[in-house]
Amino acid sequence: MIKSDKMANEIIEKVIKEEKMAIINHLGLIEDIDILISQLMGWAEANKIKITGAPFAIYYSMPKNIKTDEIPYDIGVPINSNIEDTDKIKIVELLEHKVLSIVHKGSYDKLKNSYSQMIKYSLENNYDIIGSPKEIYLNNPHVVAEEELLTEIQFPVIKTSS
Repeated sequence: MIKSDKMANEIIEKVIKEEKMAIINHLGLIEDIDILISQLMGWAEANKIKITGAPFAIYYSMPKNIKTDEIPYDIGVPINSNIEDTDKIKIVELLEHKVLSIVHKGSYDKLKNSYSQMIKYSLENNYDIIGSPKEIYLNNPHVVAEEELLTEIQFPVIKTSS
């Protein structure tokens, strides 16, 4: 659900606190996301790991710039457990950082509109994007209608002087 401090399609700056995450590094199709999320959820359930937030993806390249079957990205979930890595699942700590954030409402096919809005906003408001974008999937596409999908997009940023 959208928290009261975030409205759909409104860009805000916020600080993301340090958090622990379970991540699968992947090189492949975007369509593999469902399988990867299922693997993470199954691993967490089997190991009695508490998941503390929604699943997410971090993209390291624009899909339009590379072959569609060679897209590098991570799929992950925030966790609240001390557990060791496996061959496939890595446990990482994300340090506190500042992001620009927008909650996109609607189809995943239209996410590019929110990305464009975020880039324009960052340029107009003196933000440098300093890392890869993160998409947080706030609801389940198998449960809600496509027009009701909520995806938070985060860009890690620093504010520069004008």
